[in-house]
Amino acid sequence: MYLIFINLLLLTNGIFGQEVSALRAGESIKYRVHLGFINAAEATIKTSFTQVQINQIPSRKVEIEGKTIGLVNFLSPLTDYWSANLDIATLQPIKTELKKSEGKYRKEEIVIFNSDINTAKILSKQNDPKEKIISIPKGTVDLIGGYYYLRNKVLSEMKIGQKLSAKILVEGIVYDVWFIVKDFEQIQTKFGRKNCIRTSLVMPKNNLFEDKDAIRLWISQDEFQIPLKIEVSLKIGFLGIDLDEYNILGKRVY
Repeated sequence: MYLIFINLLLLTNGIFGQEVSALRAGESIKYRVHLGFINAAEATIKTSFTQVQINQIPSRKVEIEGKTIGLVNFLSPLTDYWSANLDIATLQPIKTELKKSEGKYRKEEIVIFNSDINTAKILSKQNDPKEKIISIPKGTVDLIGGYYYLRNKVLSEMKIGQKLSAKILVEGIVYDVWFIVKDFEQIQTKFGRKNCIRTSLVMPKNNLFEDKDAIRLWISQDEFQIPLKIEVSLKIGFLGIDLDEYNILGKRVY
């Protein structure tokens, strides 16, 4: 699962240029998702060993997989896959892919971003029309690009109450999302007590989350800035997400 070709990494960095620090080669992160004491799902985030050129732009591929486990998988099976090729210099998405399998529901979608003219080409056989091009605001990212945009900021230098914002394209709709620093505190984790930046993600009003401040994150206050713990207040209940494993180039970090 993990990435070990350090010499190859150094070679490709030398060929393609300086890479954004948060978008590390061979990073692998695993989370446990639970409803109360019930283990409901697991999710992994993995970055590729090497860089790939798309339209002459150096990119790195990020893949996220989530699936239900145990009793929840028996009652309501879910398997989701997201991927994004991100421009290593800007973290802007170049191409993204989505595959959803949730009960009887199926959805596949590919989005090709053109940052030069601020458009996104959306391809999906489940959509009507199956192919369309939409205009997007300058700097719009996908969910994965938004995740790395956040991780690439020096959060420990921010002040309580300070905000960041991003425009994120999700299934054809651009959302304004705000990130707010709430506090600096220490929490107990599987890996011992860790210093964290406690934050919130504020999203537009919707039918999924309990309120606009429904997503709370505890991000490690170190060079990695990994979400160690996430709490989500849904209209159907409370969801907890905890870091289970973190490796870079096949070596355990925590």
